[in-house]
Amino acid sequence: MHLPYTDDFPGMVAVAGGCVATTLGAVLWERPLPRRAANVLFALGIATTALTAFAPELASVVGPERVPSTGTALEVGATLTTLACFWGRLWKLGLFALLGQLGLYLLWSWVRGSDPELMFAHLAWYGILLGAYGLSFMPARRRSERPPRLSYPVQDAVIFLFAVALATFVTAHVYEWAVYNGDEIANTFQANLYAHFRAYGQPPPCPRMFENYWVYIHQGRVFAQYTPGWPLFMALFDRMHADWLAGPVMGGIGAVGIAHLARRLASGLGSTYEASERIVAVAGPLGGMLTILGPSFLLNSASRFSHPMVVACFAWAVESAAELVTPRLSRGRALAFGLVLGSTTALGLATRPADGGFLGIGVFIYVCQAILRRRVSLPAFLGTCAGFLFFGGLAAIILRLQLGTWFTTGYAVTRLKHPEGVLTLSFPSPYELKFGIPLATGSYCWWPVAPALAGVGLVRALGGRARGVSFMLVVSSLCLVAFYTWATFGRYVDDGLGPRFELPVVVAQGAGTSACLAPLVARLFERVRSMQWGRLLRLREYAPAVVALAAAAYGVVRIGPHVYPLAYAEYHQATTPVRAARQSKLKNALVLIYPEDAVQGWWNVNQNVPMDPNPDVLILARTSPQDDVCAAEHFASRSWYRVHADGKLTPLSVPRR
Repeated sequence: MHLPYTDDFPGMVAVAGGCVATTLGAVLWERPLPRRAANVLFALGIATTALTAFAPELASVVGPERVPSTGTALEVGATLTTLACFWGRLWKLGLFALLGQLGLYLLWSWVRGSDPELMFAHLAWYGILLGAYGLSFMPARRRSERPPRLSYPVQDAVIFLFAVALATFVTAHVYEWAVYNGDEIANTFQANLYAHFRAYGQPPPCPRMFENYWVYIHQGRVFAQYTPGWPLFMALFDRMHADWLAGPVMGGIGAVGIAHLARRLASGLGSTYEASERIVAVAGPLGGMLTILGPSFLLNSASRFSHPMVVACFAWAVESAAELVTPRLSRGRALAFGLVLGSTTALGLATRPADGGFLGIGVFIYVCQAILRRRVSLPAFLGTCAGFLFFGGLAAIILRLQLGTWFTTGYAVTRLKHPEGVLTLSFPSPYELKFGIPLATGSYCWWPVAPALAGVGLVRALGGRARGVSFMLVVSSLCLVAFYTWATFGRYVDDGLGPRFELPVVVAQGAGTSACLAPLVARLFERVRSMQWGRLLRLREYAPAVVALAAAAYGVVRIGPHVYPLAYAEYHQATTPVRAARQSKLKNALVLIYPEDAVQGWWNVNQNVPMDPNPDVLILARTSPQDDVCAAEHFASRSWYRVHADGKLTPLSVPRR
């Protein structure tokens, strides 16, 4: 599955753009600008911007000469929203909008070949403006008013089970319980070692026939390139012979963490305690469920990629950091959340070092200022240190056993084995910005959460109790995106499941989108629950929520059929030989895969776990006649077969030694 992760890129851009614009219109409808004409201008600005995605359809109806260029339409849209702010006599907001419009114009003048991304950048800016406007409606915080509760264990259990069930369904019906990507194979290999309390394996006979792309034989030890964080978690499921379940469970943990953050962001959006309580109760399920439904999040959670663990670690690090500064926190709770903070930051670094490091910047700044202001208790500080030292030390010891030196990872071996896989950094060209900042691909791969909607919620939260949470989410996400904008891999070609390198930004987007929509949905639920049929006729009180939820559902239904089938087709084709060999019900058999029968490369089809020396079916890659000689010397007692690209098995005679 390569960029742009869909078989209809223009169509998906149009669907996502229309859904984002519709939802922004619902937000404007729910909290309109002071004057009617200002609302009309702002709505026209949103619509004009979103219509650039439908330029080909408009050209076929009215003629191409009558359709303005994308740049002109975007400038008209931005100008209309700026005029709307001034017309509504919101002078400060108008000046802010004018500065933003100037920045967007400079960006449009520099960037090339990225019209969809520029459209979503403008929509994101409109979301920020609506969020900034919402700050003027933030209620004054009264010391006598207690904050709404944030703990909803039943909701969390439902979100977790829903995420696990949905991701497991994708694992079964999209991936068919099989993997082909070298990253997933390396993680599975490493997890099997850790499940048997081994840091590395021993070189097998005929090592070339067992070769995997990211599994190395180095100094007599066999281990994977990747750091231990994610395989350590997978090891728990390897012991149960259910490796496939690790991803769905981690996706569920991440979804619950996003639900917690959504509640925090929404905790200060109500004018009274009762209103805040209703909004918070709605925000959790919204944040968790909307994030789960995003195709990229769901596909990655169903896989064995490590990115969902980074998502979960980031979400729970922000949640625990926010909890530690709660006034009058009990010692036991402070110690527990300190352990969570230290553990998640260490595991984030041990899973993907660059991701964990950049995502930790915002959290680190927040915790440091809290310590300087003496808002972190001693038990919380000690718990944080203990959690970080335990998991950080465990990862360091495993790497020391693998490589023989301290503070070195398998990436050092990559320089020797696969120089093309070494991380390189370079400033992107104007055309390459869209690969590191996936505004277009992200908007439909992460829908029903999107940058434009997250901007509304994250900016509004700056005026509430959770401004620190908003700060951590925004700063950390921007740091991660900046890093991947400089990283050269992932440009032009990304063999992944959506923009997975930037997947952790769904934490901010899921929580922010929930904070944007929770007040609307809470009002709708209150009207329906109270059965106030007379008030139900007042469309303005609940219609914005209906429109927003309808846009979310429409986008999910339209986008899914253009994303999931591609993943299925690629996995089904690439794993056909592997699935045929494993499902053959052979005993004491050797199955050879020739290079011409391997769709995705022979080095990733011989998927044998290291700690099972005598499996029923041994799958080996046959790249030369010398392989036959070596295999005959060590595996002559087995029945030999060749598996073809279509899954057919052909018996082979054992070569004479």
